[in-house]
Amino acid sequence: MTELPPGHVHLWLVKDTAVIDPDLAARYAALLNTEEKIRWQRFIHAHDRQRFLLTRALARTVLAGYLDGADPASLNFTANMHGKPALADSTAINFNLSHTKGLLALAVTSAGDIGVDVEDITRRAATLELAARYFSAHENRELAALPAEHQRDHFFRIWTLKEAYVKARGLGLRIPLDSFSFSFANTLPGITFTDADFTDHQHWFFHCMSHDDFRIALAMKLSGQRVVQLQVYNGVPLEGFSSPGC
Repeated sequence: MTELPPGHVHLWLVKDTAVIDPDLAARYAALLNTEEKIRWQRFIHAHDRQRFLLTRALARTVLAGYLDGADPASLNFTANMHGKPALADSTAINFNLSHTKGLLALAVTSAGDIGVDVEDITRRAATLELAARYFSAHENRELAALPAEHQRDHFFRIWTLKEAYVKARGLGLRIPLDSFSFSFANTLPGITFTDADFTDHQHWFFHCMSHDDFRIALAMKLSGQRVVQLQVYNGVPLEGFSSPGC
């Protein structure tokens, strides 16, 4: 059983580019339920099938480890009306998944609602155009004031934080991305709201980090604690993993 003390967040990262050994892939496939197997088999491209298989194996093996050694194949999942996933049979832990080409991320905590987002910062993206469409006026002013060589990295820092926060709230597009702003005056990112209808008076923990060519952001609702401990793991427990710390 993996220990998850109050106020701790475990972030599991898996690269999806390596070829999976056929025997290991078969073990992953054996964990899928009927619906997941149907979805898996519908993917046309091999890399899409592999990413789906890795994502489901990661979620099932990791989450089972926090549930007193539960069988990963026996876990049941549900989702709210906006698509936020949860364990159907346990409220002891909260989790969130994100993936982009090259990397999967799973964030787990027992403290409160959590969201994670991962983005490939090398991919082509019209960052200033996207910012003008989705960022708040304050965020756009700060972005425009930066030297051109720093704008791309700052864009992805804000973008991943926004995505992580919206995913943690579990309300989907009901929360306009320009209704809140992130600031970076302190050590950790801070959040302010520009739309009174969506003001969230809860206390939140935000964290952003780089991992190779990826930007990762976390958002977690705090339930009393003010200090959050983050631990990063690499790999899927079924195949062995490393814990380099954070």
